[in-house]
Amino acid sequence: MPTFDYRVFPVDDSAVETGSVEWPDKPGFSTINKLVQPLIGGGHIEHVTVLHGGERRDMFVDEEGHVKGMDRNDRATSIYRTNWLKKHPGCDPETLPSIAGPAVLFTRRVWF
Repeated sequence: MPTFDYRVFPVDDSAVETGSVEWPDKPGFSTINKLVQPLIGGGHIEHVTVLHGGERRDMFVDEEGHVKGMDRNDRATSIYRTNWLKKHPGCDPETLPSIAGPAVLFTRRVWF
């Protein structure tokens, strides 16, 4: 089985955690959820497609992060906004949505 590497971005400036997991080529929601849900604090996971390192990546966040009053995650928000800002360079980033709470970014596609 292939190895999927990931990074966990906490909301504060503490170190980014890294990890890896062996999964089937197309792991599916249940498999992804079992790993990601505890890493984001137990919330319902939401998939976010992002551009990172010039390539499409899969990020997962708590879909209710803003509703729960979680702090803004500046590092994850920056990654989340990258694709839009590349296509719209004159756009004010603060007019775009942000990520609240921890975020898990995979170094390759896992969501199919």
